[in-house]
Amino acid sequence: MLLRINRIFANIPITARVTLWYSFFILAIVAALIAISAVAADEIFEDVSQKKLAKSVAKIANDMEEFEPYDDGIFFIKYSANGELTGGLAPKNFETSLKMDGGEVRLYENDKNRFYYYDAATEDQGVWIRGVISADGFFKKEGLFLLALALLVPILFAFVLYGGYKTIKNAMKPVAAMSKTALEIGKSRDFSKRIELPVGKDELHALAGVFNSMLDSLEKVYQNEKQLTSDVSHELRTPVSVIMAESDYAASYAQNLDEAKESLDVIARQSKKIASLIDQILELSRLESGGNLTLKRVSLSSILQNLARDYEKLAESKGIKFSHDIALNVEILGDELMISRLIDNFLSNALKFTASKIELSLAASKTHALLSVKDDGAGISQKDGELIWNKFYQAEGSRNKSLNAGSGLGLAIAANIAKIHGAKLGVKSEAGAGSEFWAEFELLNLTLA
Repeated sequence: MLLRINRIFANIPITARVTLWYSFFILAIVAALIAISAVAADEIFEDVSQKKLAKSVAKIANDMEEFEPYDDGIFFIKYSANGELTGGLAPKNFETSLKMDGGEVRLYENDKNRFYYYDAATEDQGVWIRGVISADGFFKKEGLFLLALALLVPILFAFVLYGGYKTIKNAMKPVAAMSKTALEIGKSRDFSKRIELPVGKDELHALAGVFNSMLDSLEKVYQNEKQLTSDVSHELRTPVSVIMAESDYAASYAQNLDEAKESLDVIARQSKKIASLIDQILELSRLESGGNLTLKRVSLSSILQNLARDYEKLAESKGIKFSHDIALNVEILGDELMISRLIDNFLSNALKFTASKIELSLAASKTHALLSVKDDGAGISQKDGELIWNKFYQAEGSRNKSLNAGSGLGLAIAANIAKIHGAKLGVKSEAGAGSEFWAEFELLNLTLA
């Protein structure tokens, strides 16, 4: 039964549920107040009327010149010292022969009426004054009071109910807008849509802001995935086309083993290019997904010294001057293979594009270590310098396109490695004035503090 009730309530809109919930409690509170008022009203009206009766009688007893047979709902009767009625006016059905007894308000009732009366002796000649008031008037006043409650309470309740419902409905507009936007995005796959709300600072407006921020992230991821798919297709199209063309040529036109080998060499070269591209894409995907990577104490100085020895030989074989200035005992928290890959990307790019020299340096301050790789090549324009960290982006002009080298993933991989290590990356360059790629790491003692 409870499960069925819960299911019924689950299908009711939140605004209606909240309205019904607080309406139930308001009705309960109002009913309790009416019940308390009905009980209290009788006591209050009687107490007020009795005090009024006693006060009025005492006032006349002290000053007989104030005597009047009837005033403000009270009947006044004058008695002699021996209890004989000598003047005044008595209400109908009231027993005037009741014994005189001052000091308190007393009740007289018969089959038809109820009366309260109060006796007070005057200071002159022992004359008594009796005041009589109808108790039925209390019930009339109480009835009018309860009638007023019966009329006002439904009106006030309807006002509270409507006002509460409208307030809750307006407050829930951001939720409705979020639901609508989510449905529209699901149908259209348009991640550019956002929740549009008037200015507000409540919790639901804050939630809508978080939702919009999430949509910003989703749109960025979605666009990146679309761009990645397009870029991968573009990068693979050429080598696949070459492989297919060489395969067809070898199968149809190769006259001897040497011609077949030439085609096989081209196919092997393009296959290696595809394999390298796939490896880089997989590595980039692994870096972007985060994974569970444990960073350890590594010597940045040692990594640079080992790479410097390797690239010094490579540079010498190409007639390029290679110099390095590496600070000793610089340690950071990181992954040695990833750090080596980042630096290798910087150095291999410098080796490809430099004109005559490469400078590798590592300097350390109290809190950070700054790695720098400089070359004196053609340089990078400001526009390209902002985009080279994107996947598959290759700078235009002589720096890269003329060499037809690389897939445009190396610096994107370096950027993700830096992000994992909490490092900063950048490039200082101008077209025709060489380039300086740099990375800044936090020192180990600061990281562990």
